Amino acid sequence: MSVTIFEFAKSFSNGKLSADIFSNAYMELWKIERDNELLQKDEASLSECLSSIFCVADLYNPAADREEYELDDKQLHAEVSKIIKGD
Repeated sequence: MSVTIFEFAKSFSNGKLSADIFSNAYMELWKIERDNELLQKDEASLSECLSSIFCVADLYNPAADREEYELDDKQLHAEVSKIIKGD
């Protein structure tokens, strides 16, 4: 079930979505699956991957005055790609 949001993250990693669209939509999709208890049905490795992507999506901030710990679009892309590859 959560394979869909994993594929959504891969689309972002492959450059098919902007960081703005990805971060907001991904977090909403993840929350829907969490609230419907679908995430618990996934393999542990997929669940961990999806949760890690949620965390970095939550750190995304497109504003120029972002905090040091927040990510810009390039950093978000790099982090999501790294998580997907399992690095």
